[in-house]
Amino acid sequence: MDEPAEASPPRSTRGSCAHHPDRPGHALCMSCRKVVCQECATEWDGINYCAACLAARRRTMGRDSSVLGFVLVTAVSVVLVLLTARLMVWAGVLAMELR
Repeated sequence: MDEPAEASPPRSTRGSCAHHPDRPGHALCMSCRKVVCQECATEWDGINYCAACLAARRRTMGRDSSVLGFVLVTAVSVVLVLLTARLMVWAGVLAMELR
């Protein structure tokens, strides 16, 4: 029975790292499409990024998430205040009926 051949790296990662020419390519940055070595590649949400693209993506995500977080906290607070007011009215009516 023949032994399986070693799996070769994907065609897009052959070559050398864009930041370290003496190192072999390990992954392809999905943002800038540069080949990067294992040290330079970072996988985030299952996608490979180089350090510069990952830093830019994190900065963008930080801004979006803080605005979204503020909106969500405000909406939940308003809903809780309205529910509390309804509960207090209901409890007052129930207390008056029990007298």
